[in-house]
Amino acid sequence: MIGITGSIGAGKSLVGRILRDQKIRVIDADVAVHHLYRDDQSLRTAIAREFGKDMLTEKGISRNRMADLIFKDASARERLEALVYPVLTAYLLRTNPAFIEAALFENVPKLVEHLDEIWVVTANEDVRLKRLIENRGFTEEDARRRIELQHSRDSETYWKNLFPKKTVRFIDNSSDETALKKIIESLL
Repeated sequence: MIGITGSIGAGKSLVGRILRDQKIRVIDADVAVHHLYRDDQSLRTAIAREFGKDMLTEKGISRNRMADLIFKDASARERLEALVYPVLTAYLLRTNPAFIEAALFENVPKLVEHLDEIWVVTANEDVRLKRLIENRGFTEEDARRRIELQHSRDSETYWKNLFPKKTVRFIDNSSDETALKKIIESLL
């Protein structure tokens, strides 16, 4: 399995889509978590026990209520991660996709152990800023703030230090989709 990660606006999802278009199995970890919130009864029971039954919905969890809670209380985020990450890791190992797309592999070390390598999608700051404004509807101020929060992730050294025992490959997605496809083809 290969992990796909990178900074906000760099194009992780685009890399995943290009691979899927080539009929390569890619699982988006965020999407998988939302399916697990909805479908995994043991996880639902654990969340209800830890955070209350009213945190659950038919479609999973109350995302707004959970977000409010974990942004106010760091220990709540840690408790949620302690419930979710083992279930997510077991699911991903069981399904064994060729690629896993995730923003924060570093929070799931048991999963990282099973990755053969990690692809880090990068793009220069101006490109990421433009993408966040045009594709995600962020204001310029909000986009700049989010990029600044991840400023340390802009260096190759950061990623190599984060995953010291893994092969880390960098994909520069500062250009267009055609250029990105060529990079991906060369890596495959």
